[in-house]
Amino acid sequence: MAKENSNKGYLSGKEIRAIAKSNAKEMKRLEAYKNRRCPESEFLSQMADDDNILEIQDLHTFFFTEQGVVKAVNGVSYDVPKNSVVGVVGESGCGKSVTSMSVMRLIQGPTGQIVDGSIRFKSNEYVLDGKGQPIPDGDGGYRMEEKVYDIAKMPMREIHRIRGKQVAMIFQEPMTSLNPVFTIGQQLDEVTLLHMPGATKQIAKEKSEDMLRLVGIIPENVYNAFPHELSGGMRQRVMIAMALAAEPRLIIADEPTTALDVTIQAQILDLLQDIKNKIDGSILLITHDLGVIAEMADYVVVMYAGKVIEKGTVLEIFQDPRHPYTIGLQKSKPTMTLDDDTELYNIPGNVPNPIDMPSHCYFKERCSMCTKKCSGEYPGMVQVSPTHFVACHLYDEETAHG
Repeated sequence: MAKENSNKGYLSGKEIRAIAKSNAKEMKRLEAYKNRRCPESEFLSQMADDDNILEIQDLHTFFFTEQGVVKAVNGVSYDVPKNSVVGVVGESGCGKSVTSMSVMRLIQGPTGQIVDGSIRFKSNEYVLDGKGQPIPDGDGGYRMEEKVYDIAKMPMREIHRIRGKQVAMIFQEPMTSLNPVFTIGQQLDEVTLLHMPGATKQIAKEKSEDMLRLVGIIPENVYNAFPHELSGGMRQRVMIAMALAAEPRLIIADEPTTALDVTIQAQILDLLQDIKNKIDGSILLITHDLGVIAEMADYVVVMYAGKVIEKGTVLEIFQDPRHPYTIGLQKSKPTMTLDDDTELYNIPGNVPNPIDMPSHCYFKERCSMCTKKCSGEYPGMVQVSPTHFVACHLYDEETAHG
């Protein structure tokens, strides 16, 4: 409907009411689905590759607005292998953060909804007895078992099984994530008290102090402090400590160094790298900074306008980029060899309207390498090596294998 009026530049009252009616019907259906009661078997799944900790397949996350449906994440697929760092890179608004918020099930409803796709996550769960209590293992801990959940199909009342304990998130602005009226110690203790069976206040405090030491903070100086009493770098370290407190299998770091100066950025990245080596888990690192990706990531996913347009190992993406957008991103990064009088390269044009996406390649209008084929259907993902994939008509099946 928005497409029919693209030439006028506005929608009539009748058209807005029709959009609102259609949106309301779909939002009601999706809200009922995510708030349903169902047995565990409905959201249990299996990993396609047992070496992965997370598998996102054909994920669609939309926002229903008065102007139409914003397809923020429109068919995204990528994996996070065990004990690895996967970097997701792209322009602002490309769907990086919305994908990660979908994994955490933090999309704000009813306007924001996971419409389709699967998010398979390998969880480490407590074995429960007939009364629903964890069974001790005889060594001071509890018996555990692996289960694969499809997070996209989990009812909201079940999401506590993975959020915070199995999957933790480090947000880009710690001051808006920490509660200003509670001390650092109170907020850290809450994680242990919520997710560790039989935890007491003393156990929670000891755990919180251990986590603060792990991120390079002296607990005596910070445990009883309020967030506003700490610097930006210290608050970000607290957020990392909070994410680690429940010993998650996957840490999602969403622009963890954006609000920090260069020196503190380096310290936080070193800390994340050190933590990745200490914990038996993986990191999903979301950023627009290619330098951070090059330093931290094992695998790279490049997103554009809600879709994955290229993915591969960090060496493949940086040494042999295939998609014109990936090439443009790398050319846009300033280097030490750039002359003072040389203008920094920028990708021309603008991202298409997310409400009215074209049927052809979304990058076509900005691409200097497009061909007649680019005006056809949206390109499928082509495999150019065992680990390198690109969605571009320049690499059809014959080119990829010949």
